[in-house]
Amino acid sequence: MKGKIKLLSLLLALAMVASLFAACNNGGEPSGSGDGTGDEPVEIVWWHWGNAPNDDSAVVEALNEKSAKDIGVTVKFVWATDSADKLNTALSTGQKDDIAFVCSWFASYDTSAQKGYLAPLTDMLKEEQFQELYNSMPEFFWESATVNGEIYAVPTTKDSAAQNFWICNKEYVFDKVGAEEEFNKAGAGLSTVTPLLRKIKEYVDNGGETYPHDLTAPLNFNKSGLNGFEAARWDSILGDIHIGDKLGDDEVKIVSTWEDPDTIADYKEMAMWRKEGLVNQDAQQIESELQYIVVSKAQGWEGAEAVWGNQKDYTVAIKAQHEPIASRATVNGSLNGIFANSEKKEAALKYLQYINTNAEYRNMLAYGIQGENWELTEDGTVKTLNDDWAPGSFSQASTWILTPTTPSPVDMYEDVKEMSMNATPTDLIGFTFVTEDYTNEIAACTAVFQQYAAALACGAYEDVDATLAQAMSELEAAGYRKIIEGCQAQVDEYLASK
Repeated sequence: MKGKIKLLSLLLALAMVASLFAACNNGGEPSGSGDGTGDEPVEIVWWHWGNAPNDDSAVVEALNEKSAKDIGVTVKFVWATDSADKLNTALSTGQKDDIAFVCSWFASYDTSAQKGYLAPLTDMLKEEQFQELYNSMPEFFWESATVNGEIYAVPTTKDSAAQNFWICNKEYVFDKVGAEEEFNKAGAGLSTVTPLLRKIKEYVDNGGETYPHDLTAPLNFNKSGLNGFEAARWDSILGDIHIGDKLGDDEVKIVSTWEDPDTIADYKEMAMWRKEGLVNQDAQQIESELQYIVVSKAQGWEGAEAVWGNQKDYTVAIKAQHEPIASRATVNGSLNGIFANSEKKEAALKYLQYINTNAEYRNMLAYGIQGENWELTEDGTVKTLNDDWAPGSFSQASTWILTPTTPSPVDMYEDVKEMSMNATPTDLIGFTFVTEDYTNEIAACTAVFQQYAAALACGAYEDVDATLAQAMSELEAAGYRKIIEGCQAQVDEYLASK
């Protein structure tokens, strides 16, 4: 009898110890059931892009009060600065945090997924409890987020299809110069814009009103060159080394954009623009984005002129350069994945569904506390009252359910959604180039491009043919052709499997 009592006492003691460990993790703090369904809310850790807001304590408290009540999950923010180094270290060392902002340009999504740093979400997304999230975006968004047959992150629905526009200072270009007709003829190739720029310069040279805001040419840009230079024609695979598939061709063929006749023609046109004084001569010395324009180019959507004209002393007119393009690069400009070693994957995905589908919480996440950080205007837009909470909302969750800020039109994000939903996906939207066998060649070719790309994009080389010939010779020696051929082989395999 005593033996049985001792055994029972031992079993009860072990059960108590087990329950204690089950109630604690991540430093021993109570965390609920791990899926947000327990009595206590589950706290998840989110590596959020950007710098910490000026004062986040009150906002975080308000956010957590609402999310705890609604879904049983609260969030702790780790603010990832503009450098991805800390997040990359957290992912690669197997930390047990929960959500990570990743994309095509920050903490590389494809690389993080291929190296096993992120948890596969495909099976979870098929569950009934996550169908609201899955159905909130077109199928091609999930295809874009697929790496080797698995989805590893939730795309952020925003201006997820790229459309570039020629834009101008309407009062100056239309009313003073009288160049509305020339502006409306601008199209894909740079040569279609040359008559417009020449007419503006001729107006100034003949005694017309000087360029506004101390601008020095009809078209001004910084050292990065003309925004979206290759966007109208290419589905970019590796942008840093300028390879991709030319849109509109019958076959899917990976080539160098620097060997394409249309792209070469644009580089020559840019060189001519610089020689004729149609663009600013100091572009290579300018680091930041210019705040004002005469003529320029920007990525946006029909209706974005209200945003581009915000707080300017002129109206912005727009002309589409090309139709919307939904590619892997455009969709994967913002995603949030889950750490592979997270112990709260279900709660993390529940939170990602919540922030992408709950409009009230989405506004709080973007703008802070209503009445303290922002207020609703009579026309239904948001007026910010201070900058205490300004976390970079494009990186968080769907903008399609977000209320725009004044003076943007109240239906602005409906226009963004329509553009993205109606865009035609590229042939390679679900393709991931596995680069591990080409690391050395990519590094060597990237170094070559860094020698030429900026000056070429600014029109600084008068002899474009000779410059490109020299660059291609160096690229060939660095293994450029091996990369292109390897990428083509993977593309062919991908297309054959569809």
